[in-house]
Amino acid sequence: MIDALPLAVLCVALLVATVSQRVAGMGFGLVMGPTAALLVGPIAAVVLVNVTAIVACGLILPRVWRGIDWRRLAWIGIPAAIASIGGLLLARVVSADLLRIAVGAVAILGVVLALAFTRTEHRLDGPITRLVAGSTIGVLNASVAVGAPAVGVYQIVSRWEPRAFAATMQPFWVLVSASTLLERQLLVPQGWPEWPWWAWAAVIAATAAGTLVAEPIARRLPARAVRIAIVVLSILGGGAVIVAGAIGLAG
Repeated sequence: MIDALPLAVLCVALLVATVSQRVAGMGFGLVMGPTAALLVGPIAAVVLVNVTAIVACGLILPRVWRGIDWRRLAWIGIPAAIASIGGLLLARVVSADLLRIAVGAVAILGVVLALAFTRTEHRLDGPITRLVAGSTIGVLNASVAVGAPAVGVYQIVSRWEPRAFAATMQPFWVLVSASTLLERQLLVPQGWPEWPWWAWAAVIAATAAGTLVAEPIARRLPARAVRIAIVVLSILGGGAVIVAGAIGLAG
């Protein structure tokens, strides 16, 4: 069961998260992960973030269909779906809060190094890079429900064009989130929020509203602004995970 006030906060977070997801192709878990963890608990948060990510990205998908890079999606999406099994198992044996702090610190370091890398003329986007990026994202999404920093690092070092990146991330997150939910049901079958139907209806309505608000914004933003948003969201994602872990340890 969930009270009206926490549900309202979740709905606002969902609207903001969906706008971020449409504009930059990432940031959904950044906004929803810490908010859901505080309001419904860390275990239910992973389930809730993945369920709502499927809804949000599924609603956005028809609007970006023509811009999707299907080849690159396969290269990073399939490893991510497989590696999410490891993330679920990791979350069972390692303290969730310690894991968040470690992940956040490594994520911020990764973004800083990736930005330094862009000062050179090189780019990293071969098969190995894609496999490593996809696997890392899958592990982080399944274990702490925040894969955005790893996604941002890959976008930076691969120099992936921001609009094509944002479009491809929609089916990517549908695939990864659906895989995580299926694997979680098989390996860790608990944590689903026990909500009445009207609470789920409110969540879906907030997500739908986010897609409507985001569409005109996404069309007007220049590519440079989207690129900056990806970097900022990646760093904020790492910081948010560290804070959530520190709060958990302090409590």
